[in-house]
Amino acid sequence: MANHDRVSERYYGEINSEESHEATRTRVHWMCREATGKRILDVGCSQGITSILLAREGFRVTGIDLEEESIRYAQGELAKESRPVRSNVDFRMLDITQWKVKTTFDTVLLGEVLEHFAHPETLLIQIHRLLQEEGTLIVTVPYGYHPFYDHKQTFYAGNLAMCLMPYFEVLKLEVHHKYLCCVARRRRKTQLHMSPTLNQLTEWMELDHVHFAEVEKNHLRLMNQRKKALDNAVEQVKRLRRQENGDG
Repeated sequence: MANHDRVSERYYGEINSEESHEATRTRVHWMCREATGKRILDVGCSQGITSILLAREGFRVTGIDLEEESIRYAQGELAKESRPVRSNVDFRMLDITQWKVKTTFDTVLLGEVLEHFAHPETLLIQIHRLLQEEGTLIVTVPYGYHPFYDHKQTFYAGNLAMCLMPYFEVLKLEVHHKYLCCVARRRRKTQLHMSPTLNQLTEWMELDHVHFAEVEKNHLRLMNQRKKALDNAVEQVKRLRRQENGDG
């Protein structure tokens, strides 16, 4: 079953809620800001919005995705752009893990991709090969549990950083609208048995502490709102029954 990610439509507010629209814009703009160099590889580009935004700023972008429908949509959106922007983007339908190209890139984007891999090292080894020395990797994943049928990983600060560490040096970890956002730098050589420092562990734990406290507050607020609504509904039912019985 295909994922049918509709990120461009969410970005422009054409589908879903205002909250989803704002979260998508925030995440896409964050990824664009963190890009370095000129040659960008957008892995899992979906409907192409991030690739097109970067192309408008003069980056040369290759956007790849497994889904034919997504690539077709991205190409349709690109066709609406000016000639200079069109010349900066190449959308392709292909499997990144099987791509044998010798081209290297300054930045690789992985926007909501890693959580779909049961064995993320398969992807990360390939990304390491495709990045230039000390190139930039930009990753976003859902923060914590997200009930989607094709999500094979649940990521928090620590296990995302540990997943990346053998291949990339983690430079930045942030949370935006329930998404964990990471910037990392390519290591010259992979180091499969690396262990985090005490300072790194402390930093990741503090990030999780702050954001889980906020998650719990939001859940408590929502539970209280639902309890209040339920209590009001129960009182309304009681009043209606009293009226039916001639008591009110």
